[in-house]
Amino acid sequence: MKKKIIAVIAALTLSLTALAACGDSSSSKADDISAASQAADAGETAKDVVETADKLFNELAWKDQLNELTQDMYKSIYRIEEGSYKKAKVYVGSGGTTAEEIACFEANDEAGAADIKAKLEKRVESQKKAFENYVPEEMTKLNAAVIVVKGSSVYMCIADDDAKAKEIIG
Repeated sequence: MKKKIIAVIAALTLSLTALAACGDSSSSKADDISAASQAADAGETAKDVVETADKLFNELAWKDQLNELTQDMYKSIYRIEEGSYKKAKVYVGSGGTTAEEIACFEANDEAGAADIKAKLEKRVESQKKAFENYVPEEMTKLNAAVIVVKGSSVYMCIADDDAKAKEIIG
C-alpha cells in the first residue's frame, strides 16, 4: 500500500514539474501585471515579491534545477486563485527528488496575505507527508521552511540554507 502511494506521489510530482518545464518563459510577464507596490508591517517595508523570488533563486545554492511556474499552476499546487493576488513568482524543483521551492505572493490585502500564508503552510505539510518516506533527507528543509508575511506580501522558501533565505527576505 505504501509503495503504491509513494509511486502515485512520485508520478504526480514528476507530472507537475514536467508541465512547469513546458511553460513559456514569457508567461512570467503575466505575473507582473500590476505596478510594484510596498506594504508596511510593524514599520517594515515589504520587498517586491518578484525581485525577492529572483534573489532567492540566484543567491541560494540549489541541489535541484528550479523551474519557474506559470500562473495557472499556482491554483493546482497551492489552491491560490488568480484574482487573490496582485503579482507572484514561484519556482519549484524539477526532479521531484527535492522539496526545494520558492513562492512569493503580493496579496490584494492583509487578509488575503493571511489566506495565502495558510495555503503555503498547507503545502509544506503536504510535502512533509510526501517526502517523509520517499526522500526522508528532505525533512530537514521542510521542517525549517521559511514563511514570512510582511503586510500584504507573503514569502516562502524551502532550501538548505534557511538562515540565508531569512536574510534575503528580510
